[in-house]
Order: sequence, then C-alpha cells, then structure tokens
Amino acid sequence: MKEGKQIEFQKWEGTGNTFVMIDDRKGEIKEIENDLVQRICNEEDTDGIIFIKPSLNPQADFLCDYRNPDGSRSFCGNGTRATFAYARRDGWLGDEAVLEAFDGLHKVRWNSEYDLPSVQFEIVEIPIEVEGDWYVYTGSPHHIFRVDSAETLKLVDIEEIGAEIRYSEKYKPEGTNVSGLCNTSSPLVINLRTYERGVESETEACGTGAVAAAIIDHTINGGQPQRTVKMPGGDLHVEFEPEAECYKQVWLSGRASEMKRGVITFLLSLVPFFLQAQTPWHESLSDQTQISILTASPGEDIYALFGHTAIRIYDPLDIPESDWVFNYGTFSFGDGFYFKFVKGRLDYKLSVEPYHHFFKVYHDSGRGLNSQTLDLNPSQVREVAKYLAWNAQPENATYSYEFFRDNCATRVFTVLESALGESIEFNCESDGRTYRDGLKPYIGCKPWTEFGMDFILGPKADEVMVDCGAAYIPDELYKALERCTIDGKPLIANSDPLIIAPNTWMKPRYNFILGLNMPQLFFLLLSVMVVFLRYKVGESNLTTRIVVKTIQVITAALGVLLIAMWLFTDHVDTWANWNMIWTIPAIATLVSRRNVVLSNIAIALYLLVGPFVWPQYISLSLWLVAISVFLTLTPQSK
Repeated sequence: MKEGKQIEFQKWEGTGNTFVMIDDRKGEIKEIENDLVQRICNEEDTDGIIFIKPSLNPQADFLCDYRNPDGSRSFCGNGTRATFAYARRDGWLGDEAVLEAFDGLHKVRWNSEYDLPSVQFEIVEIPIEVEGDWYVYTGSPHHIFRVDSAETLKLVDIEEIGAEIRYSEKYKPEGTNVSGLCNTSSPLVINLRTYERGVESETEACGTGAVAAAIIDHTINGGQPQRTVKMPGGDLHVEFEPEAECYKQVWLSGRASEMKRGVITFLLSLVPFFLQAQTPWHESLSDQTQISILTASPGEDIYALFGHTAIRIYDPLDIPESDWVFNYGTFSFGDGFYFKFVKGRLDYKLSVEPYHHFFKVYHDSGRGLNSQTLDLNPSQVREVAKYLAWNAQPENATYSYEFFRDNCATRVFTVLESALGESIEFNCESDGRTYRDGLKPYIGCKPWTEFGMDFILGPKADEVMVDCGAAYIPDELYKALERCTIDGKPLIANSDPLIIAPNTWMKPRYNFILGLNMPQLFFLLLSVMVVFLRYKVGESNLTTRIVVKTIQVITAALGVLLIAMWLFTDHVDTWANWNMIWTIPAIATLVSRRNVVLSNIAIALYLLVGPFVWPQYISLSLWLVAISVFLTLTPQSK
C-alpha cells in the first residue's frame, strides 16, 4: 500500500446544504487540485469542501476557504454559518467572531432570537432588473425569476432553466446562480429553488440565494425589513436595513448540524501541498512580492474631500495569490463616535481587506485610483510586511487620529521609517505653505465647507508646514514619494493609474457671481440688509428687531462653540481662535447693552487690523460676516 496522509473531516449540513469540513488551522495544507476537490465531493455526496485555515488578516479569527465541487472558490453563506457553528461547539469561538471568506470579512454570531448561527453579509447594492427578471450580487451573483404560485415553482425545471441562464452570454465568463421565487400568503415569507453554479445542479438550499431573494422581494414589495425564505432543505431567515442606495446589516440565520465524521487519505505521491511547518506570514512571502502605495481621488463626503491613501501587498506566487490592502483610514460610527469627535479624541485603526474589495469601493463610486510600486528588495519587503502585520494586531491597530499630523497618509511615512530605518531618505523641504493652504485646493469647490473650516480652525493651522508636513494630503504624499530614495536610488519603481476617473482629482474653485462665492455674496447681502433695516426702516420695526436679534444670538452661539473647542476639547488646531474677537462681543452685548462700545471696538480691530497683522487667516467671508455683526451692534446716532 502506498504511503499516505490521513486527514480527519466532519460532514455538516446547513439548512440542507452539506459540506465536508477540514480543520487546517495549523496551515499544513497548501492547496489541492480541482479534480481532487471534485473527487471528494462526489465520494461524500456533498455540496462543497470547507478548509478552516489560519487567516492572513489579523482581524479574522480564521479563514473559511470554501471550494465548490468544480474546485472554484466563492463565498457560501450557509457554509460560513456551519463553520461558525462547528467552531463554537468545539470551543474555538464564542458567540461572536469574524471569519474571512472569499469575498472578505464576515461577522458571525449566535442569533438568540432564533437560537441559530448567523452570518453578516457585505453591503448589498440595490437589485437591478434584467429582461423582466432580477439580478443582485450577495457575495455570489444571483439571477432570480419570479413565478405566480408554489405549484408553478414545483413544476419548474430549475436545472434546465438554470443551466441556460448560467451559461448565457450576458453572464460570461463567470456565470451566475439562478433561482425561482414565488410569494406566499404571508408578505414576509417566500419560496425559493436554486440552481448553483459550481455544483451545476439544484441544491437543497443556498444562503447567498436566500439573501438575494429576500432583498429582491423587499425591493419589489417593500414591507418589514426581514424575510423567511423556504427552500427544499428548510427555512432561512434574512434580516436587513434598507437604505436609498443599498442594503446594510444583512444577516442570514438558519440551522446547522454535524452529520458524520470520517477520514480522507491523501497519497503523498499525488499531493505536494503539505507544508512541514507554518511560518509567519511576512516570512513566507515570495521574492516576487510587491508593495505599492494606493492614492484615491477626493470623494463627495466631507471625510473623503482630500482623497485617501492605503498600502497594498501583492504576492503573485502564493496559492491562492495574496493581495491585501492595509488601510489606516478605518473608523466606526459606533462606540460614541460623535462624542469622541467633538472631544478631539477620535480613534482610527488599521484594517486589512482584500484588494479586490478595496478596488470595488472606489470603482463603484467613480473615484480615481493610482498606484506607486516601491522598489524594495525581498528583505525590505518582508520588513515592511512584518511591521504592518504587527501594527494590524488588535492591541496595536488603534491610533489617535489627528488630521494635520497623523492620518492615513502620514502613516505611510511612519511605516516606511519604522520598517526601513536609515536606508530610506524622504528628501522633503518646506515650501512655505501653511496647513490651511494645503486644504484650499480641495475645498474651493465647496465654498460653505471652506467657510466652516476657515471659521473653526485657529492659528495653529496657519503655521508653516514642517518638512514632509504637506504629506497629510494624499496627493502631496504621492508627490513626496516620488522624491524619496532607498539605498540611494529612487523609492518608486513605477506609477500606474488603476482607475481613470477624469475630473475627480481637483475641481475648480466655485464662484457664484461677480467673482464672489455663495458665502461671500450671502454675507455681503446680509450686511446691506442690516444697514437698510436699521437705518432706513428703523430700529422699532418688528422685522428689524427679529433680524438683528437673530444675528446676535447665532453669533453668540458660535462664540460659545469656539470657547468650548478651546477649553474642553483636544482639537489643538481650533484653540485660541481669533474669530472669538467678533463672536464673543455678541455674547457680551446680549448679557448687557453696556458692553456694546467695547464690543464694537473689538470687532473694529478685527476688521481693520486683523487681515494684515494677526497670526490667523481671515477670509473675505469671515470679514463680511464680522461686518454684519458689527452693524447690528453699532449704536445709532440720535
């Protein structure tokens, strides 16, 4: 008998789907060929194989490597749930965990309401109509057609229809899963049958298909954000949060249980995929591994106005190939986000995600993406990877975000300096610009945002940037990297556009009329209106009193805000804000009209002297709004 290696397995079912599960948490199995996957699936009469492996992503508890019977990889919702149930039962995991799958990270939890294992899906986009049917991607592609009754659904030849659509021109080359759906007497219950690609036949259940059907039914019929999906193998429960452009917090729940245990014998002469020992990830990278810096163009949301930076590590020789993005720009709106933001103690963290997922986000949002490949030798690549692997550990991943001095872009220099030491030279020189100057090209197209930032930022924002200080802006980091050297040679080997998105990198300054933008025009007209009301209409007029008092109250509130930002937050760039000189007088005047003379003197100094000698930038918009306030406080001559 030939020498072989025996591997224990467990066979599990998840609402009718069956899986052979192999515990490879020691990382002994490198890869198996597709024909061997097919042989095992045929012998065990199963819908797929799941290898439970160590994950390269430090945020994941382990990797759920799902293989279809044809050997292809995909995300399997029921398989991931079953894997979690297996791991939880055997004590590897608690009631909540994070598993890595083919399409990225997935939270899993024990659903106490149903007493069943649940898996969370990525954000699911709104389904689209396709020639009278529907299509949606839920980690796997799904084409769904509707029929009018359960009886009709039973009579449908799902395998014939499924194969025809799966191999149709519109879905080549990857193909798609195909399902038939019908409603029931309950608006929250639907029936479903699915033809799965990879299996190439009907399966008892399909988790990603159930999610697709639930979301499509909600898109068509609305109602409560949940569905029970009845499939031949049993019921699956889908919950979600619908939004205007997508579905979030999508959870799939259903039963999962062990069916049997067994042993697979691999002939060593046929399987050169066993490793003698598991080495640290960064040490096992091949000499062909590349590290590149990714720079994204600005987005529409305020937190994306200045672009984004991340680090990519790509090993083409790994099986499957390793392609990860290390992203220092991750934050959560939970855990008291707004309170921490106001206090200036906002925690960001380093996250790790598959490159294809990162790329898809920017591609789908129409933003540009450029890549700069670093000219590093294999030893230097591993040093950078080692540092990132350490930094991504949960106990090291969080850092205190500071917009001008410690963000996703500046962290690139931190990584390179920490990993490469004296071999890297940044070659930066200050060009005399201030931190505020660095913002201007990106907010000129949004004049109200520019006005708000000019108001809230204090004199520290007008300090001249130190060497490499401009690198807090991703575009400036991109330019700075072109000047860097490693061991005396250029750091950047080549630069490539990954997503070409015209007119997304720098938008022109927006002027509304007569060379004035909207805030400038608004505050100019406000000043004219105050003069007209006070000196033409008269102080006793009700409209005049309402307008004057409203301006004073709003200005006083802004003064309180600036005082609070200085005294009670860690936002150092808002401290000692000189705009208090025209806002605090409004507070003083509201307290007592006796303060009106001193208030006017303070604002007059701001207007006449401030733009020329004060250490803080005063924009035309701020100057005009200060005039408006001054005019409301100026005593009328009798």
